[in-house]
Amino acid sequence: MPTLEETSMPAEIAAKFVNYTSKHVFLTGKAGTGKTTFLRKLIKLTHKKALIVAPTGIAAINASGVTIHSLFQLPFGAYLPDAAGALINENINFNFNTSKTLIKHMNMQGNKRRMLQELELLVIDEVSMLRADMLDAIDFALRYVRRNRNLPFGGVQLLFIGDLHQLPPVVKNDEWRIMAKFYKSIYFFDALALQDNPPVYIELEKIYRQDDAVFIDLLNNLRNNKITPEDTALLRQHFKQDFKPSADDNYITLTTHNNKADSINRERLTQLQNKSYFFEAKVQGEFNEYAYPNDKSLELKVGAQVMFIKNDMTAEKRYYNGKIGVVHHIEKDIVEIELPEDKVVIQISPYTWENVKYKLDEATNEIKENVAGSFIQYPIKLAWAITVHKSQGLTFDKAIIDVGDAFAPGQAYVALSRLRSLNGLVLTSHLRDSGLQQDQNVHYFSKTKQPSEVLHEQISVESYTFIRSYLFAAFDLNLIRYYLKEHSQTFDKSENKSAKQKHEDWTNTVYADFQKITATADTFVNQLKNLFSEQTEYTLFNVSKRVEAALKYFNPLVKEISDRFLAQIEAVKEEKQIKTYVTELLELEILVYEQLKKMHKSKALLQALIAGKEFSKADTEALLNTSERNQQLQKAIQLKGETLKVKSAVEKKKKEPKIDTKLVSFELYEQGKSLEEIAKERGFSVGTIEGHLAYYVSTQQLDVTKLVKPNKIKNIADAVESQKTKSMSTIREFLGKDYSFGEIKMVLASLFPSEE
Repeated sequence: MPTLEETSMPAEIAAKFVNYTSKHVFLTGKAGTGKTTFLRKLIKLTHKKALIVAPTGIAAINASGVTIHSLFQLPFGAYLPDAAGALINENINFNFNTSKTLIKHMNMQGNKRRMLQELELLVIDEVSMLRADMLDAIDFALRYVRRNRNLPFGGVQLLFIGDLHQLPPVVKNDEWRIMAKFYKSIYFFDALALQDNPPVYIELEKIYRQDDAVFIDLLNNLRNNKITPEDTALLRQHFKQDFKPSADDNYITLTTHNNKADSINRERLTQLQNKSYFFEAKVQGEFNEYAYPNDKSLELKVGAQVMFIKNDMTAEKRYYNGKIGVVHHIEKDIVEIELPEDKVVIQISPYTWENVKYKLDEATNEIKENVAGSFIQYPIKLAWAITVHKSQGLTFDKAIIDVGDAFAPGQAYVALSRLRSLNGLVLTSHLRDSGLQQDQNVHYFSKTKQPSEVLHEQISVESYTFIRSYLFAAFDLNLIRYYLKEHSQTFDKSENKSAKQKHEDWTNTVYADFQKITATADTFVNQLKNLFSEQTEYTLFNVSKRVEAALKYFNPLVKEISDRFLAQIEAVKEEKQIKTYVTELLELEILVYEQLKKMHKSKALLQALIAGKEFSKADTEALLNTSERNQQLQKAIQLKGETLKVKSAVEKKKKEPKIDTKLVSFELYEQGKSLEEIAKERGFSVGTIEGHLAYYVSTQQLDVTKLVKPNKIKNIADAVESQKTKSMSTIREFLGKDYSFGEIKMVLASLFPSEE
């Protein structure tokens, strides 16, 4: 059992809210308090099916997640809620979306749709950049895809992670002129979807970056809009307008704009008389160039000041994200960095950043991470200067801060909080009040934070509500009964000769048997409701006893229905034209088995709550012995797959395998042949070969930039957006005959990759 002190820690409280309640959670904290560590641990351990998203590509890569736009297929532009319908006819001169335009873009099929339907927890990292209207778009998308329009976010729990005292969301004046009629502010917490169910505000308070008490007080005052004359005087002591550090001082300049940082780095690199070495990143698979975590072509010289942009993953922990060093020696495949503070020279290796995609595992029905691409490069970059925006998450010992023209509230805080102490601070410009003051909306939202004692009471109440709802859902079989009935109604007596039709009697028998189980389950759910209504200190204990008995009764009955589906799939596998039928059987079996898993999980969760124990992902996986069932399921998945040609007993004689013409073209291309050479060799047109390769672009085995010129890719993508179409003929008519149908098809394949 964890101690009271441990369970009072904000991170522990946040984990309990996520794992044992349905409440949305906002987890915040000053820079260096461990938000990223919390996220990694949570995703590894939580029993809930979870996804991580972030507002930008780089933030998504760093969080090991995906972008919001890619997951939900959201178009770019503002989102106007349905309440804005009367204003749509106004003179709006910016791109905007409504629920109707979102539906047009959400062409979700198969795996992605099922994955979002299975989702229990959505984590949004770097939430300071998330706009309120974007969160409302997510709300609409989840309600729509999950077919649960009455519950915010379709019943999914949200965990928001970020520091609102960092850089705010971006909104243009024209956009805000309209949006201000519906939103109190542009921050995520003022989204309409959160107004009736605001997140629990939890702040991580231990500071790992700073141990300077005076500096910590200064930063706290900056965050809380309580800057004192003493704070201002303290900052002025560090003002040195024309400060020029010596080459071996290892200062980094923090500035507000990219061009300033780039100019400083370029100038300082040019001043070095040593030879330039260029290191090209190795990009494999799918990796958006706008999300590259480092320069694709990294120029280094001996003597260059660099900064590590990742932590050392080896046991030695020689460097951390933000540590400054100097290039000591370079050879062809060797880069050595001197660490002046540690007085050592280390040899570094390239680092691999992974672009993660999520997919629902058809056998286990769990959400799995798949690596779609990787970016391999040395984890260092020139570091005489960096923008404040890119410095988020980094730690410096010495910094020259030039944010006198800070363009966002609180940017001075972001810059100052990068430092370990005031000892390493130099200000080359006086800080404006606008840069020091925090946004009032953020300030008011921070007032919703509750003390840990109140949060503990809330966990107790919310966990009771959560387990009650979870138990009701686990033993409510009516949705499966509905789908079984729907399936039974797809049989058509006029199709007596169809492969599926002759199995109608089998289906009706299964449906009738499941109806009986459902009726008994309904009675049990009513018993649970009565037990919960008593609300005594023994309620959960009494419920636990009833659930244990119920599970012994329902387990063999529901398991037998699952087995019957698998047996039926095995029985029909030799028949012709049964792929659609097998797919229907498979989807129904997965629904039944998921319900059985939920029954077992509800019992285990309830017992863990009563005992005050943790319940993790590993505990979920250990509930049922699924190895035998998974083997059967894999056969069924293969059977319904496109690659398997089902043969009748008569057709079992060996035949020559059918040639995959797309694969032949792909293999010739991989051998280095041009499209024209492949077309000539195979006797096809170039357009046909482009069509073959478009398939491999859609499956992300080919990079479209190798096949279509960058300017054409951009123009085709812009045409798709401006014309709101995927029609190749419409796009070609819009762009002109310089664009072939093959080029358009390949770009469309890259924009809307295969989801299967």
